[in-house]
Parts: sequence; C-alpha cells; structure tokens
Amino acid sequence: MRPQGPVAASAQRLLGLLLLLLLQLQAPSSASEIPKGKQKALLRQREVVDLECTFTKMRSNSALRVLFSGSLRLKCRSACCQRWYFTFNGAECSGPLPIEAIIYLDQGSPELNSTINIHRTSSVEGLCEGIGAGLVDVAIWVGTCSDYPKGDASTGWNSVSRIIIEELPK
Repeated sequence: MRPQGPVAASAQRLLGLLLLLLLQLQAPSSASEIPKGKQKALLRQREVVDLECTFTKMRSNSALRVLFSGSLRLKCRSACCQRWYFTFNGAECSGPLPIEAIIYLDQGSPELNSTINIHRTSSVEGLCEGIGAGLVDVAIWVGTCSDYPKGDASTGWNSVSRIIIEELPK
C-alpha cells in the first residue's frame, strides 16, 4: 500500500530534491592501497538516455571496474535491438573488450496493434584497462545493434539506477 496525504507529498518532495546522489568513498589511508570507488545514482527518474559520472583515477597501471544497475526498457512493434554500453572519456573500452549489454525483442502482435514494452532490472558490468591517471568521464549510453532496427529504449524508469566505479590493481 502506498502512503497518501502529507507522507506521500513529503516523499515526493524528497525524491524531487535528490534526483542525483553523488557519493565519494574515502580514499585508503595508505597511498599504495587500492581500491578507490565512486557511486552515482539517479532516483526514480522517468527517463534517462545516459548517466554520466566523473571519476579521479589515481594510477595509470590500474583497471576500472564499472557497474550499471537499474531499469532498462525496449519497446517496439516489430523486431528491434538496442545496446547499452560504457564510454570512458567519450570512447568505448577496448582493453580488454567493450563493456556492453543488448536487449533484442522479436515482434509484437501487429494484428492486435500491440507492442512489447518490458522494463527489466539489469546490470552491465566489466573491467577497462589502458586508461591513464586523472579525471575520467564514465558514461552509459544507448545505441543501436548492427543490422537490426532501432526500438524505443529508455534507461532508469521509475526506479533507482546507479553507476558504480572502482579502481582495481592489475
């Protein structure tokens, strides 16, 4: 049962004020200790095409572990495919591989004029090496799958979505 009245209004105001939550975890006490992490979350946003977070990478010989967790949705009347992927300073990871997830939907029911519209809690996770030390802009993007029609995709509908970034030794 959902709260109503002043409690619901207060909760809605709080969610409105806290659209973006940025949490910087404390750095280890010793400079030789890794990991260092950061989390960025979006609270109950209706639709977000991408979510971006800036991270300070301490070492050039470490890897970044990234995780997106949240709602992904793809909607279409006929077969379609969308791809969610991470970028680092505007480029996809190439070492060792891109960090991605796809959703493919077969067709809906054209004779009933219906569409498939499923919202899924999903995660996209991986490691990226070869990124220099310093500020790194990490983002999750939605793109197309090669050779497949584009659908209507959304990220982060009606739930908490977050990017977690962690620096790990190689």
